[in-house]
Amino acid sequence: MTDPRNTGQPQPQPHVCVLTDDRAGNNAQALGVAEALGWPITEIRLSYTRLIRLPNLIRGTTTLGLSTSAAAALDAVAAPDIAIAAGRRATPALRRLKRRFPQMIAVQIMWPGEPSRGLDLIAVPAHDRIARESDRDPRLLVTLGAPNRVTPARLAEAAGSWEPRFAAAGMGAGKAPRIGLLVGGTTKRMPFGPEDGRHLARLVADLAARHDARILATNSRRSGAEVTAALSDVLQATRPGAFWLHDVAKGGDNPYFGILGVADLIVVTGDSMSMASEAASTGRPVAILPITGEASKEARLHRALYALGAARPLDADFVARGEIAWRYPPLDDAQAVAAQIRRLVLANPAVSR
Repeated sequence: MTDPRNTGQPQPQPHVCVLTDDRAGNNAQALGVAEALGWPITEIRLSYTRLIRLPNLIRGTTTLGLSTSAAAALDAVAAPDIAIAAGRRATPALRRLKRRFPQMIAVQIMWPGEPSRGLDLIAVPAHDRIARESDRDPRLLVTLGAPNRVTPARLAEAAGSWEPRFAAAGMGAGKAPRIGLLVGGTTKRMPFGPEDGRHLARLVADLAARHDARILATNSRRSGAEVTAALSDVLQATRPGAFWLHDVAKGGDNPYFGILGVADLIVVTGDSMSMASEAASTGRPVAILPITGEASKEARLHRALYALGAARPLDADFVARGEIAWRYPPLDDAQAVAAQIRRLVLANPAVSR
């Protein structure tokens, strides 16, 4: 790290290190913030052993719980100006980097639990109860949803890439609207079984029938074969020739951003806060299938998105009203976190800029 005050020459941009692992939603948050900064990025992929289940209070700043290769990569990295991690499991690795490079800005996305020392910025969503402590902890930055990689440029690029493929499947742009359907699945806190899949498919099919709309759908790794089959069976019976379903279990390119880029209305299942946040970052209308209790984090996020005007609950009343078009200011939580990081950079003379 260099002090730019000591030279009149053009200064290098700050260097960002992003810690990622096997959790795609967490990775999207960390990478989304890093990309919003627009500075050079090095990604370190973390993999774990069974000891990762130990609480962070025990793991501390050690490499306990990291695989040998991940620990070696972490200890070999050159000094970054900023390091970003998302999720509890990656926090000890982030704090280890901070111990090695004290002048580095350590950014944690999502509350890591205790200990939280050694972190310079912790971005937490408003639906997380720890957000109430933001007045007492200046490190806490409260966002509405989950930071993500959705940007107008990325959506335009994905739409351009996928539009010919959708057209080849009979789902191209035309007078009829297109409904994007993003399906999650069972989580630790809530099940999502075949009957849930059938219920979702019936609601979306009924809504599509009202507008002669076509359906572009993709499942996720958590959906499972039974839910995917249930969803497909109902859509085939109710909207034959008017739906396209990508099954991630069969491999191939992921159409997720392509669907976000072309859909006139985006339907998401309520199990994933990342999917809801990403959909609401497009500026396109969002309908959320509520599948959680009213006190859950997911439900609190959904209510915030309803209040913003970004989303509506997907239920029989919504289908009966036939709503598929409205406007709202899209979420841009990645830029909000990036803006705070820039402020920390300006306040830190040891960071390259």
